[in-house]
Amino acid sequence: MMKYLLTGVLALTLITACNQNDKTAPGGVLAASEFSVDALPKITLRKGDPATAGAALSAFSLSDSGSGRVSFANKEVSGDTAVFTDVTLLSGDTAIPAEALEGMRLEAGPEGLTFDGADIKAGKLEFEGLGITDGQANFARMVLTDVTVATDDSAGAPGKIKSIELVNPSPEMAAWVASLLGKGEPADFPAGEAMSFDLWAMNELAFNIDDASGEGAFMIEKIEMAGLKENSAGLMSMSDLVFDFKDASDGTEFAMKLDSFGVRGIDMKFVDAARAASASGSSSELANMLQTDPTNPGYDAMSLKGFSLAVAGADFALPALDARVTRDDQGRAIKQVTAPFTMTLASQANPAGEQLSAALASLGYEKLELTAAGESLYDPDKDLVTLVKGKNYWALNDGFKMDVSAKYEGAKAMALATQSAGFEANPVAGMQEAFSALSIHGLELAFDDNGFFDRALNAYAAQAGSDPAELRTQMSGFLAAAPMMAGSVGIDPAIVTELATALSSFVAEPKTLTIAIAPQTPFKPMDYADPAQLSNLKKDTLGFSAGNK
Repeated sequence: MMKYLLTGVLALTLITACNQNDKTAPGGVLAASEFSVDALPKITLRKGDPATAGAALSAFSLSDSGSGRVSFANKEVSGDTAVFTDVTLLSGDTAIPAEALEGMRLEAGPEGLTFDGADIKAGKLEFEGLGITDGQANFARMVLTDVTVATDDSAGAPGKIKSIELVNPSPEMAAWVASLLGKGEPADFPAGEAMSFDLWAMNELAFNIDDASGEGAFMIEKIEMAGLKENSAGLMSMSDLVFDFKDASDGTEFAMKLDSFGVRGIDMKFVDAARAASASGSSSELANMLQTDPTNPGYDAMSLKGFSLAVAGADFALPALDARVTRDDQGRAIKQVTAPFTMTLASQANPAGEQLSAALASLGYEKLELTAAGESLYDPDKDLVTLVKGKNYWALNDGFKMDVSAKYEGAKAMALATQSAGFEANPVAGMQEAFSALSIHGLELAFDDNGFFDRALNAYAAQAGSDPAELRTQMSGFLAAAPMMAGSVGIDPAIVTELATALSSFVAEPKTLTIAIAPQTPFKPMDYADPAQLSNLKKDTLGFSAGNK
């Protein structure tokens, strides 16, 4: 049944419109409930043309049952509307050629996408706004209801979808849909501005899985994409996802839930360029995009609510995650904010969970609770990235808080270097080239200990059969000798002495360990990749400081 879960949903989205190309307008972090079509301007259906509605149906191979790939029991046409009932959309022996899927980010074999005996049916297929406009058949709204994916070797329907809707598609999109409904060669998949619609939605997806891989169920309440036009989309959202699966080979149980997920402004031009680079080995298009917008995360606003995953003895939960991007008047990303969020990891009451529980207990935890946040600024004209102090951190409850702040330049050159052909041929040399462009204006790492160091030290001592106090003494002795060893390799003893003193103090009494550089001129790490150059790196010019306070 797993193959029907995958091919069934994909086939149905092929008939409607599952691809996306986008960008969008700036906006703040939105609540998950705002990621719905209700948050967009009201959609108005285009007017059809009753006089040419019949010709449009003929173009969609729906004049008679079986004219194309679709068959039906009944048909009613009134003005620019048409209703078909007891519809077979794709029969089990249907094959969609691979070239018709190009651009869909969909894997298919050389022969295309086949359905291996799975009939895809609908109780009803409805059209509104049918007509011929500028010589092209189109419609304002197409709705499939009570859709099933059924096989001859199963009792009942292993897959169901309550409804699929496509509203106000572009002429090119309508032509592509028509080519799939007909028996002829499918048209090329629309790209760029040709790929547009006001709404694509799927409601109440439910699929059972029962095959050699295992058994389970997959359900989604709703998937929506709205306002896709001129290479920008209003939003994409999904709600109430549930996926339960038990692996047939080892009995591993997998359970995933998601209350809601929404994104405004997914920049699929960026994503498609990255995918094309991966598939073809040519990254020129992606490199060009990175050259003008290297900090682009690929969206404008994102919200996730109620994610949980239970697998291999572990329960992971992410209750909420919200992020936003601010852009300048040229559309370049200049600020990214990830609001504080919390993740938890706990053990399940099963053998695998007992192993995780024991590992957590060795550190003195029943569960892990990690909080994080992020905020960065980018000046595209100076190619300068700033990680705002106090806004970029990871914190473990009853453990530690790691705060990172920095200012550096070279994001464009580093992004371009990682996309070069030389990087793929020689990753080590490619990384050297990438980091040669990095100039650090300032950097500070602050590790605020709240018991984690003692927990980790005690856990290691217990595993090694050592005394924690002896380990502290050994670590302090090593750090005391560090300045002498540093002199032999050319490192400024003042740097090592201050660092060793701070670390020794932290080992003896963990507080907040802070390591920072504030160079007099921007610091280029690759200038000191050769050990012979280390003697030129001085504490004062680097602006190095370290302490435990």
